[in-house]
Amino acid sequence: MNITAKQIAEMLHISKQAVYSVLSNKTPCLVSAEKKEKILFLAKAYHYKRSTAALCLKGKSTRQIGAVIDSFYGREALIASLLAAKLEIEGYSLKASKITTIDQGKEMIQNYISSGADAVIFSGRRLNDIHYEDYEVPLLALDGEFGTDFFSGSRKATEHLIRKHGHKKILHVASEPELSPKYQGYCRAMEEAGLKALPVLHTVMNEKFNEQLKQYLDGGVTAIVTTGDNTASLLIYYLRTQGIKVPEDVAVTGFDGFTSIPEIASVVDPVEKVAKLGCRMLLKKIRGKILQPLDFVQIEPGFQPSLSCGCPPRKLSSIAKFYSENGFVSK
Repeated sequence: MNITAKQIAEMLHISKQAVYSVLSNKTPCLVSAEKKEKILFLAKAYHYKRSTAALCLKGKSTRQIGAVIDSFYGREALIASLLAAKLEIEGYSLKASKITTIDQGKEMIQNYISSGADAVIFSGRRLNDIHYEDYEVPLLALDGEFGTDFFSGSRKATEHLIRKHGHKKILHVASEPELSPKYQGYCRAMEEAGLKALPVLHTVMNEKFNEQLKQYLDGGVTAIVTTGDNTASLLIYYLRTQGIKVPEDVAVTGFDGFTSIPEIASVVDPVEKVAKLGCRMLLKKIRGKILQPLDFVQIEPGFQPSLSCGCPPRKLSSIAKFYSENGFVSK
């Protein structure tokens, strides 16, 4: 049970102003020592917590942060969880909501602000047309102001397949569009090696995926770069059901490093560093009352070779263990 200032006032037959005066350490305080002792006793015994509405009316910090993310499972959920832990150390609490539509996501941002949030973090990929000037508290875009350098990560995976294993015909399998940084990183690596980049083979809503994949393999593709460890693991399973050996016949790489399958060679998304960066930027915005977007800061991921690309098996990263142990599912 959390008692309110109004309830304390009613129990002691005094005014709410007198209760607020004691609980906020107002100086000078005209409440008698006896009443003050009773107020503090009731507040502690019944877990008094000042309402965010009262703090908002007085223009004071509620120490609450809103987060509007793409999903409760996956990368954004993991970063939000890590951010919440880091913000808690700074005395802030974070509450997250899941986007279902763009308009609903924007409405969520406003709802957080109306309920007294000091700032709101949002998915920069889903809500990429947010006008910061329309909001009266700092906003911070994940993958819009801070995030992972997906371009360099995909580029590293492709370069490894080319330089270390000598692959010349490499396919990019993705659930993302051609303009995605991961595909562009793949294209850059192919171009720099004097090789031809192939069109994206889409996995989403693609009824001809199996047929198209077979055509590429029949056409000489010997390696596949994917945009997620789950995609890579499903692809490896499918290839093996078709009698295709990985990596002997076809090498495969993933992306994120969250999987608990160390067999998969993967670009490891530095989500812990991303969360730390996001916390630092958010506090900067709150303390400086910065309402405009900051320059995009990206953290470069590393590539961890493993059996699926033809290298010795990799060890599970600490974040992969955290990811699997806490029920997150990578995309």
